[in-house]
Amino acid sequence: MEFLLGVLFPYTACVVFVSGTILRIAGWLKTPVPFHLTLFPAPNGAMDRIATIASDFFLCRTLFREDKALWLRVWLFHLSLALIIAGHAAGIFFLRNQFVLIGLNPDASQSLSKLLGGIAGIVMVLSLGALLAGRISNPIVRKLSVPEDFCTLLLLIAIAVTGILMYLPGFHADLHAVRSYMGGLIRFRPTMLPHSPMFIVHFLLVNVLLMYFPFSRLFHSAGYFVNRAMLTEAPPVYPTVSGMTRRSPFAAGKAQTNIPPRREPADRGVR
Repeated sequence: MEFLLGVLFPYTACVVFVSGTILRIAGWLKTPVPFHLTLFPAPNGAMDRIATIASDFFLCRTLFREDKALWLRVWLFHLSLALIIAGHAAGIFFLRNQFVLIGLNPDASQSLSKLLGGIAGIVMVLSLGALLAGRISNPIVRKLSVPEDFCTLLLLIAIAVTGILMYLPGFHADLHAVRSYMGGLIRFRPTMLPHSPMFIVHFLLVNVLLMYFPFSRLFHSAGYFVNRAMLTEAPPVYPTVSGMTRRSPFAAGKAQTNIPPRREPADRGVR
């Protein structure tokens, strides 16, 4: 059981996550898009494109224009998730002493790391709870929802709650043991799971999420960039210059053929 939960399951989750992600994105890129889907006004140049995609990604501007209440819940969830991921990476690597790098003493760094991690976890739970409540309370949204939507939210809430519970007495995880265990997995020298039931539950739920992610609606985070790349690509120029194609760069594979230039009707008028 120790080998199954601590070694086989995490590696299987990583393989499924990486291979599923590659297959999904490759499938999107192979899907023919015969014509440009550019939204106007189109960005001017590559840097303008990058700035447009980045600002929309980080600020969710499209959603803000449509529904500000939903935007707040979604944005708080994504912000707290980003902070938690960054905090996990820094906290485990530096053992919560990352703020020593900006001049704090070790005790202050440990306290600040715990405080920020706890706040981010609580914000994540509250924002997910608000999203779940909105999906249940709104009759239209509830009618359009499928069981997957509720299962996804409940899985994310379970991950966040088990992470917060590790802050409470009796559920603490030994960060030294966690770092040693995670480092062993990364170096392909797996060690024993840390002896913390709450960490084991939390870690297993994260692995379930990794395997589920490429095949779920959560994968919109990757699909966003493909979609935005299509919507912000340079628009076609009309009339088409002879020998040039009107097809989108996203038109897939061998189906790409140049559309012959349009022939103007002969002028039959009296000269």
